[in-house]
Amino acid sequence: MTNDAGHGPLAGIRVVELGQYISGPYAAKILADLGAEVIKVESPAGDPMRRWEGSGEMSPQFAAYNRGKRAVTLDLKTSEGLAHLLNLAREADVLIENFRPGVAERLGFGPDRLREIAPALITCSITGFGATGPLAGRPSYDTVVSAIGGMYSQVVPESTLRPLGPAFSDLLSGMSAAQSILAALHARTERGTGEHVSVSMVGALLDFLTEAASTYLETGAVAHPDSRPRRAQAYALKGSDGGAFVVHMSVPEKFWLGLLEVLERPELAEDPRFASREGRVRHYDDLDAELKVIAATRPRQHWLDRLAEYDIPHGPLNTVADLFDDPQIAAMELVEDVPLPDGSTRPMPRPSVGFSASGRRRLAPPPGLGEGNADLLTTEAPTHA
Repeated sequence: MTNDAGHGPLAGIRVVELGQYISGPYAAKILADLGAEVIKVESPAGDPMRRWEGSGEMSPQFAAYNRGKRAVTLDLKTSEGLAHLLNLAREADVLIENFRPGVAERLGFGPDRLREIAPALITCSITGFGATGPLAGRPSYDTVVSAIGGMYSQVVPESTLRPLGPAFSDLLSGMSAAQSILAALHARTERGTGEHVSVSMVGALLDFLTEAASTYLETGAVAHPDSRPRRAQAYALKGSDGGAFVVHMSVPEKFWLGLLEVLERPELAEDPRFASREGRVRHYDDLDAELKVIAATRPRQHWLDRLAEYDIPHGPLNTVADLFDDPQIAAMELVEDVPLPDGSTRPMPRPSVGFSASGRRRLAPPPGLGEGNADLLTTEAPTHA
């Protein structure tokens, strides 16, 4: 049973985050959800995502990636701002930044400098394309990296070519950074010293696309958006009421035979195109067309009930709005009301993980711009390294 009264397994860990937009803030948000104290360092103007869509200093996008943090403002181009940052680093366990390569060093807080003043500190740099190579110095927004890194080729058919959300490379590199930081924290317990963790957005995509990449490297076969659905025998269908749903038969033959019972079309089992799994993969388009015609004869709920009766993997194709009306999501209590400083609350998705001993930290609000300056920045002259 999950103990929600605890403070999380990272309680006592302090993280300094110098992040903007998504990748760095998302990595730090994951650590905050796990119980770490996260101090977000912003310029006096603030993270640009604060003011997206004309929503003052607390846009929904900013809140999503920065809940549970504290915030200070520093001008890192000044000696005073840098000195304050170095003081924060001395007391921290982790420092995360997602500037272009060389920026942290140029401003005076590169990993070598930080290691001199805080040998146990774990530093993490998130870049678009790493520190070397012809693209290393380019601006690396998600759309650019998702295109170069092959992600769009796996999710966007050429017939409807366009950039696509969500922010794949931002989110996956943030997750990779958080995972790597946890590994470095573990290693520090044995070694006693910190280390530098480097994560690239394009590398995180390549790791995520490991099946497509490995298949190509071994066989030369190039994966496309429909490659995996064919192999997985996954289909997207619509009922007569327009309600969309999916079926995923995978490998077990029982799911195919059960689907024929649901559809009341046992003769399809004798069709030479569909008699074997290999045939169904090879003639995926033909079978997809057959299933779409049959699905359109009854409303979605009819099919969902019948598929559940025969224990066939399936589900409604939810929009984000549908998701929060889904009884399964409600039963799992995956939304939590987060208190805001003005006394109101804001609903947010809560972490899906649970810990039986250390518990889960209650969600805390995203910080106001510079709200932690008085508490977290020393009032006396900061100490230089």
